[in-house]
Amino acid sequence: MIRNSMRNKLILFLLVATLVPFITSIVVSYYFTKQRVTEDTITNNTALISQAKTNLLNYLNSVVQTSLTIYTGQHLSETGQLYDILQREKDIDYINERVIYNGLQVMSHSVKEIKQIYLYSNVSNLSFLTVNDFTPPSRIGKYERLYPFPDHKTVYFETTHQSSSYGFPLNVYSAPTPVLSMHRKIMYSPNNTSIGELIIDLQLDLISAISQSLYTHDQEELYILDENGHIVFGPDAAKWGQPLQDNWGDEAIHSLTDGNYEWTKGDYAGMNVYAKMQTDYVNWTIVKRLPYEQLTKNARQLTLINSFVLTLFLLIVIAGTVYISIRFTAPIKQLIRYITRIQTGQIQAGQKNADIELARTDEMGILANRFHSLMQDLNQMVMREYRLELANKSNQLMALQAQINPHFLNNALQSIGTLALQHDAPKIYGLISSLAKMMHYSMNTNESVVPLSKEIDHIKAYLELQKQRFEHQFEIIYDIEASTKSVSIPKMILQPLVENYFKHGFKPSLSTGLLHLRATKIIEGGQPFLILEIEDNGIGLTEERMREVRGRLHAPSISDHGCIGLSNVLTRVQLYFTDQATLELEHANPHGLRIVIHIPMEKGTNE
Repeated sequence: MIRNSMRNKLILFLLVATLVPFITSIVVSYYFTKQRVTEDTITNNTALISQAKTNLLNYLNSVVQTSLTIYTGQHLSETGQLYDILQREKDIDYINERVIYNGLQVMSHSVKEIKQIYLYSNVSNLSFLTVNDFTPPSRIGKYERLYPFPDHKTVYFETTHQSSSYGFPLNVYSAPTPVLSMHRKIMYSPNNTSIGELIIDLQLDLISAISQSLYTHDQEELYILDENGHIVFGPDAAKWGQPLQDNWGDEAIHSLTDGNYEWTKGDYAGMNVYAKMQTDYVNWTIVKRLPYEQLTKNARQLTLINSFVLTLFLLIVIAGTVYISIRFTAPIKQLIRYITRIQTGQIQAGQKNADIELARTDEMGILANRFHSLMQDLNQMVMREYRLELANKSNQLMALQAQINPHFLNNALQSIGTLALQHDAPKIYGLISSLAKMMHYSMNTNESVVPLSKEIDHIKAYLELQKQRFEHQFEIIYDIEASTKSVSIPKMILQPLVENYFKHGFKPSLSTGLLHLRATKIIEGGQPFLILEIEDNGIGLTEERMREVRGRLHAPSISDHGCIGLSNVLTRVQLYFTDQATLELEHANPHGLRIVIHIPMEKGTNE
C-alpha cells in the first residue's frame, strides 16, 4: 500500500527531482573545481620552480666563475702569478706557498658558502687546503677521490656528500658537514694538459634556503636529483647524496624538457612537477611532489561550503515538498474513502455524503462532482455495457462464420479451372492450375521435408504465374541432375530465393531477364554434397550492400513482406542437415547475383 500510494510517489518524485540536480551540481562543481585548481597549482609551481632553477644556475655559475680566477692576474706577487707557479715551479718555496694560500683565501671569500678549497699541483706534486682562513702546511701527494673525473669535462659538480680534510692533519677541528663540491681541472693551454685540480666545497645554506622556499613542509616534498638519481637536496638531510629508494623520479630524470606527470603510489601519490638544470658542468632535475591531498584541498573546502549552503536550502525544499504533497493528495484520499464506502454498500451510488467535499472549486472539486455524477448513472452504464458485450459476441460469431476455409478455396479454384476448360480457355486453366498447385503445396502442413522434385515443381508453378505477369520478358533454365531429384530438403527454401529476384533484381525495362536453376552432386573430402544454385542477370548488389548482406546472413531476420529471409533459409537447412551447410552470395558475370546452397547429403543430429 505504501509502495502504491500516490502521495508517496509524489513525495519521492519531488525529492528525486530536487536531490538529483543538487547532488549533480555538487559533484560537477567539485570535479570542475578540482581540475581547475590542479591546473592552476601545476602552472604556479612550474613557474616557481623555473625561477628557482634560474637562481640556482646563477649561483653555480658564480662559483664556476670564482674558480676561473686561478687563471687571472688577481693574485700577483713579487714571484709571479699563482697560475705561473703551478705550471713552472717544481720546488715551491715558502714565499710561493704563501702566494698560493693567499690566492685560495681570496677565492674562498668571494662566495659566502665556500667551506674549504683544495688545490693540487701536478708539477710539484703538492696539495694545498684552506678551511675558514686556516691554512695547514702543504702536503706531498694527491688526494685520491672515490670517483674518477668525468671524461671530456674540465668542470663538474659532485653530488652532495660529507666533507673531508683531504688527508690534511687539522689543528682546528672541522666537523664533517654535507657539502657540494665543484671540481675543476687546471689546464695548461699550449698542449691542453692537466697541471692540477681545484676542488671547492660549498655548504648547502643558499641551496637549502632557495629550495625550502619552494614547498610547504610536512605537506609537500622538493628534491634536487642528479643524472644518476642521487639526492642533491631533499626534505631529509640524512639522505642527501644517497640514491632514491623507489623509482618515482625516473621519468623526470630521463626527460629532456620540463614538465609534470602523475604518480599513484605511496604516501605522496599525486602530481610531480619538475624542471631540468642542464649545463656543461651540471645535469640536475628539480622535482616537486604535490600529493592529491594538497592538490584538492581548496576544491574540497569550496565544495564543503557549497554543500553546506545547498543542504540548508535542500532541507527547506524537502519540507515544502512534503507539505505540498500532503496538501495535494488529501482530497484524493478523501475521495478514495468515499468510493470504498460505496463498494462496501454503506451508501448508495450517487447519494451525496458529507465525507466528500463537493464545495471545492479547484481540480479536485471538479473531480469529486464529476465522480458524483458518474455514480448517478452507474446502473444505466452497467446495462449499456451488458448490451454492448452481447453485440460484440454476436459480431465475433458472424466473423467466425464468414471465414473462408482454405480447402474450400482450393476446391473453388479447381471448379473455376474446369469451367475455363468448358469455355475453351486453356490458358486461364493453366494459370489457375499453377495457383492451385502453389496453394496446395504451401497449405499442406503435414510435411515439412519434401523431395527436391516437389520443390522444383512448386517453383515452376510460381514462375508460370510470373511469366503471365511479365508477358514472357524473362527466360528460365532448369539444370537439374536426375540423381538430385529424390534428395529430401526442407520445404520452401528455393521459392523465397527466386522471389527475391523479382522483388529486387528483375528490371523488365532494361533487358530480358534470365533465371538459371542448377542442382548437382559433388564429392568433397570423401563426403557427398548437394549444390543448389540460383543465378540471375539482374541488377545485382553493390559491394557495400553485398558486405552488409553477408554480415547479417547469420542473424535471424524476416523480410518486410513476411517472406522468409536468407538467414532463415540457411538456419532451416542447417537445422535439418548439419552446421556444415552454407549459403553463399556471389556476383554473377557480367552482372546479377548467384546464390549457392552447399548441403551435406548425410543428415546431422539437428533434424
